[in-house]
Amino acid sequence: MISPTRESEKAISGYSFTLTNSIRNTKQDIIDFTYEAGNAKTLFKKMSELKEYDIVHIQHEYNLLGGYGLPFFKLYRYLYRNNIKTITTMHTVLSQNENFKSGMIKTILRKILYKIQNKLILKVSDEIILHANFFKEILINEYGAKNEKITIFPQGIIDKIPEYSKEKLKKELGLKGPVYLFMGSMVPDHGHDIIIKQAKEIGKTILVVANPGSVNDRNSNRTRDYLKQNQEYVEKNGLSEIVRFDVSDINDRNPLWWKYFIASDLVLLPYRGGIGSGIFAHAMAARIPVIASNIKFFNEISKKFNCVKVASEESEYKDIIKNSMKKQNYSKMKKGCENYIKEFGLSVLGKKYKELYLSIK
Repeated sequence: MISPTRESEKAISGYSFTLTNSIRNTKQDIIDFTYEAGNAKTLFKKMSELKEYDIVHIQHEYNLLGGYGLPFFKLYRYLYRNNIKTITTMHTVLSQNENFKSGMIKTILRKILYKIQNKLILKVSDEIILHANFFKEILINEYGAKNEKITIFPQGIIDKIPEYSKEKLKKELGLKGPVYLFMGSMVPDHGHDIIIKQAKEIGKTILVVANPGSVNDRNSNRTRDYLKQNQEYVEKNGLSEIVRFDVSDINDRNPLWWKYFIASDLVLLPYRGGIGSGIFAHAMAARIPVIASNIKFFNEISKKFNCVKVASEESEYKDIIKNSMKKQNYSKMKKGCENYIKEFGLSVLGKKYKELYLSIK
């Protein structure tokens, strides 16, 4: 399994390592083959070792290797020339209709780059794994992928996390009443400000748990600036009794990470864009319902499971949060979380991955 080290990247690496552990539990041999995110040389210097394996499974995100994604061309060319059986999990499939926040020339170049890279991945990979059906539609309709070459495995959910008493955790963390949690990278696209501007109508406690910088974004200044903007807004508008910021180095290997999830009543994901969410997977692991934005990822899930409620407009969050906290509605959402885990827990997916590996000839 080719993925970044935990020290260099927090999202895909964490997912990859929990996945390989679940696959090992099925008695399937699998090795974590890691590199430093953004530093392709750390992968290339040991790339010849890939010949030793029956199957190479790549966790792919366009810029994980840095260099605008160009190093992936060298990796896939090597796999193709050496006739190495390859599976690629594409965490993102960017459409040619995507609206990029860049100038016209940069946008054109990016779309050309993604098109060529996607075509190469499709040519070299024996199997493509996607986390959502709308990615499949993009690959088939825009890049000419074959339906039989694609498998949909939603992002696996950790089956077992530390067990705590919600009441005791709230006391330990100094929390009272309903808790609405933001967790993870603090960047404008994650929409913290959308909720904070409705704080008076939502009520206590909007809890923002964030790192002071960002490893994944590899642009900590953007994270610090956005954090500062929101903190200043809260102070200026007298919202300190409603909105609380807990800023420290925190990740999913830290017990405090899970304490925050379990102490919360709802997890808030008002994303302005994007195509997925690792925080959603952690919320499901903790059995905490989610209030999310109107993007394809959340819409697809909400059609089948009650674990997430989607706001069509930004102004709807306050009403959806209040409605979700009503006893009967909240009970249905909690049940939806349990149903989601039963279907997509890692212990279940681990067996499916083993079956897929054994089917590759």
